[in-house]
Amino acid sequence: MKWTIGLRNLKTGLAICLCVIIAALMRLEYPFYAAIATIISMENSVTNSFTAGKHRTMGTFVGAIIGAGFAMIEPGNAVYCAIGVIVVIYICNLLKWNKSISIGCIVFLAIMLNLQPGESPIFYGINRITDTLIGIAVAVIVNLVVFPPKHEADLEKARKAVAKRMADLFGQIATCRETVDLKSFRAELDCLVKYYQLCKEEFHLTRDLSESMDQIAEEIESYRHIYEHLVILQQLINEHRLLLADSDNERVEEPTTGYHSEELRRNIEIVYAYHSDWIYAELQKLGLPLPIQERGRLQAKVELKIS
Repeated sequence: MKWTIGLRNLKTGLAICLCVIIAALMRLEYPFYAAIATIISMENSVTNSFTAGKHRTMGTFVGAIIGAGFAMIEPGNAVYCAIGVIVVIYICNLLKWNKSISIGCIVFLAIMLNLQPGESPIFYGINRITDTLIGIAVAVIVNLVVFPPKHEADLEKARKAVAKRMADLFGQIATCRETVDLKSFRAELDCLVKYYQLCKEEFHLTRDLSESMDQIAEEIESYRHIYEHLVILQQLINEHRLLLADSDNERVEEPTTGYHSEELRRNIEIVYAYHSDWIYAELQKLGLPLPIQERGRLQAKVELKIS
């Protein structure tokens, strides 16, 4: 359990504070809607904040227009509320604004159910749009100015961690024939992919990182392929540990069905050497540490089998 308060948490509180102050200065009738827009738009990156705000704005426009139209007929009518929600959802789906559906329905119902007697539906709808735009602007600006997310640093840290773990795992599997924790490594790899996606979508990246994104993508793809080969190696070790026993003095026979033990041993060693050599070549291309002695031993086994 983590007891620390995250920066995103603190920035959300700061954004709400500023939003309420701005609403008071502008004498907004319902600062609640601006505050809600701020909370929804405070994401883990500036780009995601802008995107969330964009979806909320589009949904607000649809909900406000449809809500104002139905409120002119009869605000608060249960049947009109149901029909209006159906219309809002249909229009958002038609425009492929799927992420705007929820907020569009909320704004529609806010107009239909909160409209005071004698209050103009159009004026009320315009106010809701204004509230939303203010809330979105506050969230995006705070996210950009106050401790902006350092996804570049997170990406570089994840790259180094994955590279080191990759080399260590291969050394354990290829040299020591150990069973390793590939599940946790896959979690690290997924984390690297997440930071890559965040950086790729961010619109205020440094120039150096922007130019190296293609190279990082190729690097991640190589890690994915290496992971797949490591899974196969580990499976071979788990299923044929005796046949892969690293001892020239003592040959331990493993019960087999339909194959001669020595023939099966050689076949498995060829498969094992193939995947090990592939990983070795890929790590060499990436400039990562290599278990050289194991490479020579595996290659010698392959040459012996071929001869």
